[in-house]
Amino acid sequence: MEQNQFEGLEEIEQVEKVKSDEKELKEYEKLLLAENDREATERAKNLVEFGCFSQEEVTTIDFNDYIYIKQAKKFKGRYELYQNKETLALVFVCPLVENNKGDVDENRAMKPYAYDCLFVEQMDEETYKAVCHAAKNNIRTKISVLYKTSFITFFVLIAITLFNFVYNLITASGDFFGVVNSAIYYSAPLIIGVFIMIPLLVLISIKYKKYKDQQ
Repeated sequence: MEQNQFEGLEEIEQVEKVKSDEKELKEYEKLLLAENDREATERAKNLVEFGCFSQEEVTTIDFNDYIYIKQAKKFKGRYELYQNKETLALVFVCPLVENNKGDVDENRAMKPYAYDCLFVEQMDEETYKAVCHAAKNNIRTKISVLYKTSFITFFVLIAITLFNFVYNLITASGDFFGVVNSAIYYSAPLIIGVFIMIPLLVLISIKYKKYKDQQ
């Protein structure tokens, strides 16, 4: 009986020793890991946006071969990021469950029938920087162009409207109220255009924000 008690104590001591051997990461080590995850995430997102990836639906994935990369939020709201331990290749993975596409309403209790994977192309740092530079100079998304063009047009329209209104104030004759009414009357089409563009800019801004949130 005493022997069994001692054996139990030995097991407890071994467990405590294992726990004591596990070193908690220091703050600077946590920061370095977080920065590595951020850089890997940024690199993977950029290369996918630039079209440097291949998309495949695979039935099984051995996650023991991959390192999980923490993201502030899922890519496109549903893709988790992993890195192959051996090749260091990055891949976005979305589990496909029934009719769900890895969205917020998916039933996590059910086993995925497949995985939607975005395999990011591997390249050295010099090539990656060259690709980023080329993409910055040559790739312009429609929503980005629409967003910037709309705001430029809006401010140009405001400038023209103000100039037209002031010009009409100067050239009109009569008492103060008559001059103001005349200036408003002749500037009315431009003023209406400004008020029409305001809700359009709000809609474009919402669409652009959703686009940026998915990146």
